[in-house]
Amino acid sequence: MTTDQGVLTSTIGVRWLRKMGVFAVVLLGFGSWALYDAVWKYPDRGRRHAEWAEWQYLSVLEEESRAGRDPGILTRNAPVLDPVAELERLNANPSANTSGSAFARREWLTALSRVGDLTPDNTGFSQMAPRQRKDALDTIWQTASQPSPLKAYDIPSQWLMMVIGYGLGAWVVFLVGKVAITKYRWEPGTKTLIMPSGARIAPADLKEVDKRKWDKFIVYLVIKPEVDRVGGQSLRFDTYRHGLVEEWILEMEREAFGSEEDGGEEASKTEASASASNESDASETPTSQAADTDSDR
Repeated sequence: MTTDQGVLTSTIGVRWLRKMGVFAVVLLGFGSWALYDAVWKYPDRGRRHAEWAEWQYLSVLEEESRAGRDPGILTRNAPVLDPVAELERLNANPSANTSGSAFARREWLTALSRVGDLTPDNTGFSQMAPRQRKDALDTIWQTASQPSPLKAYDIPSQWLMMVIGYGLGAWVVFLVGKVAITKYRWEPGTKTLIMPSGARIAPADLKEVDKRKWDKFIVYLVIKPEVDRVGGQSLRFDTYRHGLVEEWILEMEREAFGSEEDGGEEASKTEASASASNESDASETPTSQAADTDSDR
């Protein structure tokens, strides 16, 4: 991006932005999926299982009525006026409630508790008598399959996954926004890099360009101590997130320290000069030895 004064402005890294976009979509989608499970899918399955467990409970009471030849057992024993206290009582001694109506009642109340429906309104049979309710459930569950019961952690775990998905997704969106508003500027004429804080760095201000993490798109500019505002600091740049910054840093490095090609040519010249000097010394040695021999004669 170029301003009217010819000053260039950094952009957001396109490849990095694509990657963050994928992360955001995946994380927010994961959170939405967990939200759907927590609000609709799991509660619906849990309520269907609770209804099936209620049908089982009433069926057991009806069998006990027939076995005891007491038609009033179903009507008297079916309602649970304080379901929370009753479930606590049944869970306090589970070994004593492994069969019969007590076991069926505990399964029913447990299923209701998993979906937050453990209230007297759902266990008191105030809207419909137990026998009528049993007949109504017969028409549904005699031909339907048993729903899978919910575990105690099923719904809470979905809420947790929703928080994780939405939380990380929001963090990615925030990070993208932060990078988008963090701008570096470049003056091509003076090869000066202007930091988001307004501090200016010219090639002459560089003490070192630290590229030890260049493969990870990280570079550090070590600034000379006398430079205003940023003197003596080692400034970190992420060239993957911020577009154009890599080109500017390389241009500053060439201006300050020369190009790698120039350095390579200089080294080659030095090596060639040293080699020529060695050859010259080697050629002079036999001549000197011959002269010494003649003088001895």
